[in-house]
Amino acid sequence: MLLRALLAVLAATFLWALPASAQQRVDCGNGSWCPANHACLVGGQCGFVVDGPPGGTRTSDGNWCDPGYYESRNRPGRCIPPGYTECGSGACQPGTTCNHTNETCEGGSGSGPICGGQQCMAGRVCTAHGTCMNPQLHHDCGNGTICTHASACELPRGCVYVSPQRFPQQRW
Repeated sequence: MLLRALLAVLAATFLWALPASAQQRVDCGNGSWCPANHACLVGGQCGFVVDGPPGGTRTSDGNWCDPGYYESRNRPGRCIPPGYTECGSGACQPGTTCNHTNETCEGGSGSGPICGGQQCMAGRVCTAHGTCMNPQLHHDCGNGTICTHASACELPRGCVYVSPQRFPQQRW
């Protein structure tokens, strides 16, 4: 009994001496955890969260555009992919152009795969949820999230910027 009490006091003293960040954990929701300031990633990995992607540019609203992307002139905070043409309310992918009112995109070849009943443009692939995706710009996380190549797939859903170093999640 005395030994158990002594161990409890030592454990409490040790935890009190640790910085607060060392005591906190991020619950991955899958029976595992990552240290504070890290994100739980798809595939059982942890990654240190960073503000933005290396080589990216900060937008006028404080968010980030991935490397090669630029901030929209029409919709501040929105990022336009490389090779895309900005139209009034969006961006036209290569092979399409803005229509005569400059509001939507038109043209393009629907010679890619059929995803969820929709014919994709050439060069696109189907996502796990049956939508068309440009694999040169995005990757399918398999959990309903599509992320740019500069970001990682976060659990349970979402995209997050993390440093390139990864390590396994820890079991509770």
